[in-house]
Amino acid sequence: MSLTTSNVLAELHTNIRTRPVPWEAYVRSNIVTDADVKKIKAIDKVPRDKRADIVNKDGQGYARLVLGSDGVLQNSVTKSRGDIIQYMLMWTGDLLSDVPGFAHSLLALPKPYDLLISLLRGHDAPVPLLASAVLTTLLSTALTSSSKVGEDVKDALPKFYHYLCGVSRGGDHHEQDLAIQSYVSLLRTSYARTTFWYMREETANPLYRILHEAAHGSGSSNVGNDRNALGGSNIVQGGVPLQLLYHVLLTVWELTFEESVAEDLNQRYDDLIPAITDILRSSIKEKITRVCLALLANLATKSPSTNLPALLLTGILPHLQTLSTRFNSDSDPDLTADLSTLIAALEAFESEQTTLSSYKLEVMATHLRWSPPHRNEAFWKKHAREILDDKELVHALAKALATSVDKTVLAVAANDVGVLVREVPYARKRWEELGVKARVMELMGDTDAEVRYEALKAVQGFLQTAFSG
Repeated sequence: MSLTTSNVLAELHTNIRTRPVPWEAYVRSNIVTDADVKKIKAIDKVPRDKRADIVNKDGQGYARLVLGSDGVLQNSVTKSRGDIIQYMLMWTGDLLSDVPGFAHSLLALPKPYDLLISLLRGHDAPVPLLASAVLTTLLSTALTSSSKVGEDVKDALPKFYHYLCGVSRGGDHHEQDLAIQSYVSLLRTSYARTTFWYMREETANPLYRILHEAAHGSGSSNVGNDRNALGGSNIVQGGVPLQLLYHVLLTVWELTFEESVAEDLNQRYDDLIPAITDILRSSIKEKITRVCLALLANLATKSPSTNLPALLLTGILPHLQTLSTRFNSDSDPDLTADLSTLIAALEAFESEQTTLSSYKLEVMATHLRWSPPHRNEAFWKKHAREILDDKELVHALAKALATSVDKTVLAVAANDVGVLVREVPYARKRWEELGVKARVMELMGDTDAEVRYEALKAVQGFLQTAFSG
């Protein structure tokens, strides 16, 4: 991903590039040398291939010109010449885009990150963004070029993450998106991902808030002339610009390649999986659908024991099965592979979990939670009569409803009673004898909304079957 394709950077580069640069005056003021200016002009306004040829022949010379201890950028900082700082950062960004090998020339310098890191703070608004783009290219190149992480990278990466997380918390969607694009470029190696996760209170929390907003915001729409719309499109999802949302999802997807992160992610952010499935359900662009599926497939395969229960409880399986009819492996092998992986994992897990023995263990332990059987219609149709034939199990469910103070236990138990009454109407009198009907009527006045709702459904079940059996 090239950050120079970002709207905000492209606009900055264009504005800086169109300003006249009085090099001769700068030479007279000893800000730059005549040799510096000749090097700059040698590759100015020439075709890209010629520019690459000149720079490749003198890579170290051009690297020292930019980041050397007596280079133009350092001298401009020393003399507080913001206009030249901006120009040199723009110019360096162009070189890195046009001459990929130039990054290695810069990285061969001693302490190649220090000057750029210093530009992230205490300078006029464009300078940190321009420096950030150059840093992204250099650090991502260094991280992917060698399996051994150098000490200079170990020092610079957390500092750069610290800057990026500050931008990602800001209110400017363009700048947020630029910061998150930097994450996408950096998180291609295990070291970068584990460092990011170690700093998760700073780095991951802002991303979670964006996902939560997209999942629970005001839906998908056109935001008209909102200056914060991204990527030439005014489309938002849940109040979040679509391009920003896409890059946030890409970042989380990259993180899930670390098994330790995949295992920890939904436990740290306990409604992350529901948020992603909500985004998937309301997706209006295929690229959002694609990255959501890839992310969920990683979670399901990297750490099934922690993520499959949460995934199944979202009720996403029917939606995945519907999606599978819209795509085929010939036209979209990656997407269909992720869909197949998710559907197979969830179906296998559901069949394991929706057994009578697993349900009985849960009820007898009086630790009722919204595990798969409770909202599985096929489970109840298959096992309702068996459950009612098990006096011990029926008494345990009635006891949980009568004695528990846990609101989730009460809600789940009320749900189960309501389903059993509707599935086996002739057993209604047994529930009345156990005091269950009176208890669910009492719970209709509970302080917890979910308990009240499930109790109301159970009472409706009793009323509907009043003249049965």
